[in-house]
Amino acid sequence: MRALSLQALPGSLTILCLAVPVAMAQDVEPPPDFPTTAPRIGPAASVTVPVPVERTLSNGLRVLYVTRSDLPVVHATLVTRGGASDAPADAIELAAFTADLLDEGAGGRGALELASDIELLGASLRVRSGWDGVFVNLSVLRPSLAEALAVMSDVVARPDFPTEEVERKREQRLTDLSRAKDEARTIASNAFLVLVYGPDHPYGRLATMEATAAITRDQMVMYHSTFYRPNVSTLVLVGDVSADRDHSTVENAFGSWESGDVPAARIPDVPVTGPTTIYLIDKPGAAQSEIRIGHAGVTRADPDYFSITVMNTILGGSFTSRLNSNLREEHGYTYGAGSGFSMRRGAGPFQASAAVVSDKTDSAVVEFFRELERMRTEAVPEDELDRARNYVALGFPRRFETTGGTAGQIADLTVYGLDTAWLDDYVPATLAVTTEQVMGTAVRHVRPASAVVIVVGDRATVEPAIRALGLAPVEIRDAAEFVR
Repeated sequence: MRALSLQALPGSLTILCLAVPVAMAQDVEPPPDFPTTAPRIGPAASVTVPVPVERTLSNGLRVLYVTRSDLPVVHATLVTRGGASDAPADAIELAAFTADLLDEGAGGRGALELASDIELLGASLRVRSGWDGVFVNLSVLRPSLAEALAVMSDVVARPDFPTEEVERKREQRLTDLSRAKDEARTIASNAFLVLVYGPDHPYGRLATMEATAAITRDQMVMYHSTFYRPNVSTLVLVGDVSADRDHSTVENAFGSWESGDVPAARIPDVPVTGPTTIYLIDKPGAAQSEIRIGHAGVTRADPDYFSITVMNTILGGSFTSRLNSNLREEHGYTYGAGSGFSMRRGAGPFQASAAVVSDKTDSAVVEFFRELERMRTEAVPEDELDRARNYVALGFPRRFETTGGTAGQIADLTVYGLDTAWLDDYVPATLAVTTEQVMGTAVRHVRPASAVVIVVGDRATVEPAIRALGLAPVEIRDAAEFVR
């Protein structure tokens, strides 16, 4: 039976309390056919992406058509150069700044007019700047494709860079940079990149308020004209499209975009990381410490891609990974811990990270290194390996659920010179990863003996215990080095 009570609090709030005896729930019998065991995991679905039909415009723009005519929609992704790794050393924000302005006025339309035209077409258009390129994404209903591609072409090839929009975006970016000075997470991430790559490498350069404030509209115009060229670009069209029917439409939209000489993409070699060093950055009064551990990793084209993906899933790439199970579930040091490889045109970083309670910072660092070493020295049990392989393989098909997802996957491959056959191989290659490959991959690509360790936290709380570990030399660095 239920017990009801009314409790009046000061003011007019009344709380109704309903007590339900525990035995009541225990007396309820489940239906006889109620499942009592978890369902068995079925086989991973293979993914077969239709081979794109390739055409090239007269100006050198590569166009890939992937027909999916089940719905009257089209997604177009255009990828070109001008990503962060192309930015000049003294103005690294120029890449993202330029990309941000593409859809703020183009082809003689102001920002509001451009947005209105896109909306009236029932379309959406988004621009994203990455390390190795700029991605412009358009989604539209099939009947409006020609008009939408014309708008997309203006955004990519004929941005106006209106002065008032340049100034508005600049203030936004300066506000973000100013706010970052007090964010331990940003300080830690910036410090990690600088201390792994050095300030002269594209991956180790940081945006500063001074350099961002000095970027001019003329620099954006020049940067755009240097890197945004059709002969170094690819347009991927997925949906209710075909090369025979739509190539003339694409030619009409993009054919007047002028080709030009573009500097070759060059990423310098990564500096060799010395013996492991712990860099402590003071954040007085911080209740948590931000931890980053790692070093330079691998390129996107690395032949170990599949074994790296499975290995990292076990180490820190999923909620049930070893790092999260150890630091969160077993010890309660953090809400979440993980690791990942950022694979780029050059060797992007491998990083393990967490925000941990301050007085357990030293213990968390010990557990991080315990798991990194265990990954290299102990064979992964077959059941754990099987879970990781299935986790990766079973999650892969959802990347192709939409036309936008499919276009994004194919566009990403073009940046790194990979064929779409790579997508067909993904599931079988993942399921074929062996215990020996996982350990070999960890030995080659996880190097705790030559790692950069960043700790941003309350120095008075964490320094004595970290030094007492004797794990590695400890250096004190100023946060102002990494957020300026």
